Amino acid sequence: MPTVTVRGRPIVHAKQEEQKAKLLTAAQKLLIEKSYRSVTIRELAETADVNSAMIGYYFKNKEGLFIALMDKMSEQLFVTMQQVQISDNPLRSFIGIMITKFSINRGFARLVYDEFMTKDSQLGNDFMQRFPKRMSKVLPRLIIDNTAITDPIKANYAAFSLMMLIITPFIAGPVRKIGWGISDKEIKSPEWSEHIYSLFMHGCSKEKN
Repeated sequence: MPTVTVRGRPIVHAKQEEQKAKLLTAAQKLLIEKSYRSVTIRELAETADVNSAMIGYYFKNKEGLFIALMDKMSEQLFVTMQQVQISDNPLRSFIGIMITKFSINRGFARLVYDEFMTKDSQLGNDFMQRFPKRMSKVLPRLIIDNTAITDPIKANYAAFSLMMLIITPFIAGPVRKIGWGISDKEIKSPEWSEHIYSLFMHGCSKEKN
């Protein structure tokens, strides 16, 4: 019996994937301009140029859309981590990549501060599973392999400290700029990345196990 092909289905699927991608891009773009809680369904739909009903259709609600955005960013990050591990200087590469990602995704730093550091929210819990929990299984091992630290507990402490060195300048922007006169341009520069690397590695070289 010959196979019956349903015409048009691949086109429909492609259209759906395109609309989902546009909504994810819109969410990422709006986060640069405002907080997660102030972003509306209508703004997301208008920015993506799709019908607002599609947010519920593809993601259930606004929270589902931002969770999908976190999934996308998390997968991209941990694919990159595989490349970091085989680079000539994994920790220097890691620091540079993380600073670049926070520079490009400035709204994500806002999301971290607004939802995950000041509130107990479901979105915050989802973030914890997708980023810190996953990173806590990868970064301490990278530190043990590339520094004088051999104790797993101390490596975990060092990993957390390194993440704070990288993230804090982004989530504490007003304090950094007004209090210390350090511009956005400066923390995106190779010099800043090298500063973090040197500071971290100096501390690790003094660590006694």
